[in-house]
Amino acid sequence: MKALILAGLFLALAPTAHAQQYLLKEFTACSAKMKNGQPVRGLFNYNCNTQRMEFMDGETVMELTNSEAIDTLYLGPHKMIPYSTKFLEVVFRCKEFSLAVDYKAKAVNLGREGAMGTRSQMSVASMDLKSLGIHQNHPELHELSVWKHENDNGYYLIQKNKMKRFNNTKTLLKLIPERKDKVETYLANHKVDYHDTDQVLEMLISCMQ
Repeated sequence: MKALILAGLFLALAPTAHAQQYLLKEFTACSAKMKNGQPVRGLFNYNCNTQRMEFMDGETVMELTNSEAIDTLYLGPHKMIPYSTKFLEVVFRCKEFSLAVDYKAKAVNLGREGAMGTRSQMSVASMDLKSLGIHQNHPELHELSVWKHENDNGYYLIQKNKMKRFNNTKTLLKLIPERKDKVETYLANHKVDYHDTDQVLEMLISCMQ
């Protein structure tokens, strides 16, 4: 682990938001395969809010900064590959394509709870607490009762080593226009929630046959 170039990351999010922003429920013993063949093991988890791989160094949460040196990281049941500064999970491979999930969580301000239990939304926009510089002891957090993380995942269709991103039917059809009839026929008979990876994968397998 010391051979990696690592940087510290101070986690200063509200407790509720912090608990919902990771791919796994807790930091888990995982292994990574380096491109130079060197194996690496440690307690890892993927932060879907910052889209960075993190690990435990004693009691400190650290951010993995040299993801380009990693070939594959096996995060529990998830096979993760580096892409730019983030990691994608490869959930399916066949001769025609591979499907990778780009995990992303957006923090939404649910508002301040009033005396009668109603909520007054200060902002309905999605907010990244870290980017705003809001810390746990920040006065703004004492005024807000709930920060909720919502799924904002995207997908990559990998064909002939080309990464093609989509997150809805419109963007998917731009990537595979030759399958438009099959996709539209499938959607006429099935409801696909793009937040559900299994549903997206089932649709792709059916339409690519």
